[in-house]
Amino acid sequence: MNFTDPQLQQCYDGNFSEAPDSPDDLRQVRALIAAHDWFQMVEGSHSVRVHETIDRLLLPELRAGLRRWYQRTDAVMDRVAFEFRAQLSQLAGEQFEPVRELHKAS
Repeated sequence: MNFTDPQLQQCYDGNFSEAPDSPDDLRQVRALIAAHDWFQMVEGSHSVRVHETIDRLLLPELRAGLRRWYQRTDAVMDRVAFEFRAQLSQLAGEQFEPVRELHKAS
């Protein structure tokens, strides 16, 4: 994935390379979420970099990877991660929930 912003590219690349054994779509999602979290912390929620990571996460070609990311059985989420998942769900118009939570809601 390529970005015009060099700091965003460096952050993304560094996080992407940290999970070489994972499938590429999950590595992309992981790297985008990590970049989002970093720039959110450093620059705030109105940062152009934060918005670009959200836009990329919601691309149609990453949607399946985003679903799989939140359906992982080893996912550990804190309050901030839950809120971000809810934000992405609202923006995407679909629920990114773990499989066990989807079955409970049925």
